[in-house]
Amino acid sequence: MRFMRLLAISLVALGVTLPTTNVHAVSPAAVLGTPELKIVSQPFNVFTTVNARFVLSPNLDTFVAADDRLEFLLHRRVASRDSFRSIADGDVIPAVTDSISYRMSRIARDYAGHLIAVVPIITSDKQGASLSIPFDGVYPLTIRIVDSETGEVVTSVLTFLNRRDTKLETPVVPFSTVVSLTGPASLTTDGTYVITENSRNAVTRLVEFLATFRSPVTISIQPEIIASFAYSSLPADVELYTKLRDLLRGRTIVNTTFTPSNPSLFAAMNLSAEFDAQLRFGEKTLNRLLPGVTIQRHTWIATDNIDPPAMSVLKSAGITSVILLPSAQSLVTSERSLSLLGRATRAGDELISVISPLNGVTQIKNAQPEGSERLTYKIAAELLVERDDLLSQETLPTEIKMGVVAPFHNLAESGAVVSATRLLSQSSGFSMNDFGGTVVVNPITPAVAFAKNSTSFDISRTSSIRATRRDVDATLSMLGLDDVRRETWPSLFSLGTSTITDSPGAYITSLRTTMRAVRDAVTVTTPKSVTLSSRTGAIRIQVRNDSDQDLTVRVRLTSAKLTLTEPTRIVVLTKGGTTELNVSATTRASGEIPISIWVSTPEGNQSVVDPITISANVNAIAAYGQFVSAILLLLLFAWWWSNRRSARRERLNATTV
Repeated sequence: MRFMRLLAISLVALGVTLPTTNVHAVSPAAVLGTPELKIVSQPFNVFTTVNARFVLSPNLDTFVAADDRLEFLLHRRVASRDSFRSIADGDVIPAVTDSISYRMSRIARDYAGHLIAVVPIITSDKQGASLSIPFDGVYPLTIRIVDSETGEVVTSVLTFLNRRDTKLETPVVPFSTVVSLTGPASLTTDGTYVITENSRNAVTRLVEFLATFRSPVTISIQPEIIASFAYSSLPADVELYTKLRDLLRGRTIVNTTFTPSNPSLFAAMNLSAEFDAQLRFGEKTLNRLLPGVTIQRHTWIATDNIDPPAMSVLKSAGITSVILLPSAQSLVTSERSLSLLGRATRAGDELISVISPLNGVTQIKNAQPEGSERLTYKIAAELLVERDDLLSQETLPTEIKMGVVAPFHNLAESGAVVSATRLLSQSSGFSMNDFGGTVVVNPITPAVAFAKNSTSFDISRTSSIRATRRDVDATLSMLGLDDVRRETWPSLFSLGTSTITDSPGAYITSLRTTMRAVRDAVTVTTPKSVTLSSRTGAIRIQVRNDSDQDLTVRVRLTSAKLTLTEPTRIVVLTKGGTTELNVSATTRASGEIPISIWVSTPEGNQSVVDPITISANVNAIAAYGQFVSAILLLLLFAWWWSNRRSARRERLNATTV
């Protein structure tokens, strides 16, 4: 049996060196090293003497012999975060301070074939067969299976334990899990939403987390994702949206743009006002879809590097607190650790706070096998070591603002962070916080400087974005208050300015075409010439709306020789019909008088119908003739009435005689 096992391992190693059609980028250690022992579950926080239960999976293609050994090697306590990273990456192997081993024949298995090892851990001096951890700190623990005949390590894994004495007073450090949910655009250029299964799974994971973790967290969700589920035609999607909305009540959510936006890009394009508009639309969307949820409008969670011009854009938008995710920390320098609350430099008279969740905490040198929880314990341990480092430097707990990011669009990473957060919430020394609110800093708060961004931004679309903004604001004023396009068009425009899509220009082009079609549906059907039979009359203007929705326009009439009553009017045009306007006009002149008619949007003066000119023919002589005719008619009537009375008197006189 042992020969067959060694042969199988040799064949696996040989197979690694042979050509294959599927090539994966892995480190040499992952290819040539010992297979990793999977950690299904383990105790992490050790508060007192306990029989610790480890659930493991050998992760081998062969059987383990009954007389092989399962060993637990406890290493020296981690001294600092730098040494922790070296140990976690396998670059340094710390000294072993204690150990315990079991014959494999004594290890139980569960129904799934996992190894169940119960290890006595005591929190005092060594007693019998156990692991002794008498002092507080984070301890590396190697778990391995060793061949009893050759002494070779068959499979192993490095994990960590957190020993804390609950009787000791531990300084409480503010900590937050930054819950982040972003993803590819669901809104297409034609204004419809298409939700992927990855998005559904991400929202499902977030709902499950919020339902089971009631401690405060910092939440940032792409508004476009919430909208896609709220407006979905599938009942299951709407149900997910409803659950998310209800779970967010009682919490707060940090405001953001409808789709991810880079302030540095807006600064490069000199579009600070446009960034502010995008931020306000994001807030409007969150307020509409998440009623009862507090929106933190003065905090910006940065996913892209921020340079001084970008900081000016944020300041102009009313941002007073910035949370820098690890992807936004490469241009940042600080007087002290970034895990401390910072103050942005070169912010003028404004004091902008800076919080930086721990960078690199979710990174591991060698990828863990599927089903392993090694990353969970590594994350929790590294955060604890960072906290201990800061406190050892005599830092006040109130100066510390530690955090970790849980990106729910990433299954493996978010799962590990969520599990680590639960472990930390059970450990002493952390207070779970929501960093989304305004954080007060003062001039002596450690300064955080932002270097110049060397990225070359494409600013060729600046003029197109400016023009589209004018079109959007103007054409929206034509729509009814309940028209769904009041939400769809700004959403499409947001994607046209976002970094989330590779083709933002396609959204701009599609949107401008759609708005042009709405304006083109309005025409003026008034004849080119009208006649006024007197110097005072009415000019009739016909405006047609060929669209399937009522539209509002501004109609202006101007003429140098006519005095017009209400020459500028806001008119609602009935869908599929013609609306007539009667404009009273007065003049002292006769003949042909030009009148200009211009139809525009109610706001923004965007032309709907280009100015046209009609002629008003004023015939004063004809009007005089009508007056004379009326006088003659009255005279004729008077003559007839006089003759009639005379004839009557004559008849009466003849009868009397």
